Amino acid sequence: MSQNWPRHWLSQKGETNETILMKFCYQCGRATAGDPLFCTKCGRSYDVRLCPRQHRNSRFAKVCSQCGSRELSQAQPPVSLGWKLLEFLVKVVFGVLLVYLTLAGFVGLLQTPQFQNALIVFGILIGVLWWLWSLLPEWFRKLVRRSHKRKERSDER
Repeated sequence: MSQNWPRHWLSQKGETNETILMKFCYQCGRATAGDPLFCTKCGRSYDVRLCPRQHRNSRFAKVCSQCGSRELSQAQPPVSLGWKLLEFLVKVVFGVLLVYLTLAGFVGLLQTPQFQNALIVFGILIGVLWWLWSLLPEWFRKLVRRSHKRKERSDER
């Protein structure tokens, strides 16, 4: 997605909460609704070169990799280094801000006596549960582990 930013935009459609996909053309500056293969204004393809049979090829391809056609569409210009750098910086700034707010909130919670008491009770409860688990016979613990693994496998399917 970093290569295509801000190629896809989400916009609201009418009064409903249904979102529609939009593509942005770096050649002509037009946004097109949906997921089109070509820009409706300048006719360039988005990020790939397409042959007449619509096979997708790299933007640097000279010949279609599937049918050998030399008639390939003209791809829009690649995203500039400035956009990529801006996207990276925005992600880093928001990431750092999110980490800071999370840590500040957690430190604030740690300073309240009710939260400290709840943490102590939770720690004692977890310790007692682990101690009880260690007292169970080995065959019973294996049975529980096997049934848990079976459940995980069935959830993956």
